[in-house]
Amino acid sequence: MASREGWLFSGRLLGRALRWLARRSWAFQIVATGLFLALLVWRVDVPSVVEPLGRAHYGWAGLALLVAMAVRVIDTARWRVYLRKLGRPPLLGLLGAFLIGNLGNNLLPARAGDIARIQIVANRYGLPRAGLASATFIVEAMMDGVTFLVLLVIGLAVLEIDFVPVPLLAFLAVAAGGGLVAVTLASHLLPRQLGDWRPLRWLPGPVRRSVAEAWPRFLDGLETMRNPRLFAQAVGLNFLGWLTHVLMFWCFGLSLGLDLDFGNYVVIMVAANLVVAFPITFQSIGTYQLAMTELLAAWGVEREAAFAFSVASHAFVNVWTIVTGVLALWLMQVRPRDVFSLRGPVEERAQTPAEERWRPTG
Repeated sequence: MASREGWLFSGRLLGRALRWLARRSWAFQIVATGLFLALLVWRVDVPSVVEPLGRAHYGWAGLALLVAMAVRVIDTARWRVYLRKLGRPPLLGLLGAFLIGNLGNNLLPARAGDIARIQIVANRYGLPRAGLASATFIVEAMMDGVTFLVLLVIGLAVLEIDFVPVPLLAFLAVAAGGGLVAVTLASHLLPRQLGDWRPLRWLPGPVRRSVAEAWPRFLDGLETMRNPRLFAQAVGLNFLGWLTHVLMFWCFGLSLGLDLDFGNYVVIMVAANLVVAFPITFQSIGTYQLAMTELLAAWGVEREAAFAFSVASHAFVNVWTIVTGVLALWLMQVRPRDVFSLRGPVEERAQTPAEERWRPTG
């Protein structure tokens, strides 16, 4: 009886602890980070990692960071294509907002950096938030998913890898393909003016009017899916950006002397971005290292060298993201109102010539 009561008490205590962690995401991430790091210590002889890191060729790592910057420039050019219907903000201004957004995503939860870059562009250059949101959270995310899937399938086919579950690939194909079809159909079939659209009748009058006013600009953010020329440009830049991302990991691999094919790095790139996209731990510390170590070990790489690759690539990219994001904040002289204000420079846009409108402020 005493043993049964002890188990019941332990179960209730565990339940309370889990509920407490569920309400405090920061505490959950700290605990999860500790658990994954403990698992890594169990799976890898951590002290022996010092040797591969000590004999690494860090010139290749420096080149990897330059390639990482090229990735950001390509991603910014692609984002500018998505925003073409909304306006033509300067590429350098968009690059600064993009770097600041990456900094925010690196340090803050819930993709807060994406919201920050939307706010900066809306407040600096007067682009509508509704269109920025649809272009960023719908078109960009959907195009990334499709590109990920294509590159993953190519990488698996080239390497003849069969340890990835077929149901997982089928799910990714349905999700990515279904998203592409759904967004394309929505961009073509949804009415530009809502009017007295039945699904909105349950909303309060002021909210309904606000939605109706923002709706055309929301559809403008989906213009890439309606315009074949913009779609072709976006697809080309998307593949170029992600293949350049693969090149970055290839440079990190060369710095540590890993004997892997380019196709291996395609799979590494997809796996790394999937881990970072779902941050269970703070800055994906622990989950990233475990995923990279186990993936490389499955290809015959020694665990110590695999762990060294995961530590070096993660640390270098995170530090580079922070440095470039802070530098962009300083160069653009971003103020709190650029991020938190919900009013764009409407009066200034009404009085300023179009060619002046897109210059960075501050």
